[in-house]
Amino acid sequence: MRTFIKTVSKLTLTLSAALLLAAQALALDISSLKDQGVVGELDNGYVGIVIKSPDSELVAYVNGINTKRKSIYESQAKKNNLSLAEVEAIAAKRNLDKTSAGHYISVDGVWKKK
Repeated sequence: MRTFIKTVSKLTLTLSAALLLAAQALALDISSLKDQGVVGELDNGYVGIVIKSPDSELVAYVNGINTKRKSIYESQAKKNNLSLAEVEAIAAKRNLDKTSAGHYISVDGVWKKK
């Protein structure tokens, strides 16, 4: 159990650093979209669209973010001998915990402001 906790802690730090680096180029746009209530964090480690009728550009943008996140998650899973689902769960908890007050999160398929 201690080994698992150490692995999760190490993975969380590594994942945080990787996501930070990968997200730096997108930070202004995704942050702005979160501020506007257009997108939010899902409880599966990915970003979701909050608004009802998104345009194709927004859908493509969010899909691109999620593709990059999945790539990072897969890399971390392989590196730490964990399943993709385990890494997604760790990332989801981290992302939801770090979501700013007033931004949207989705838990069990329901959007709500944090």
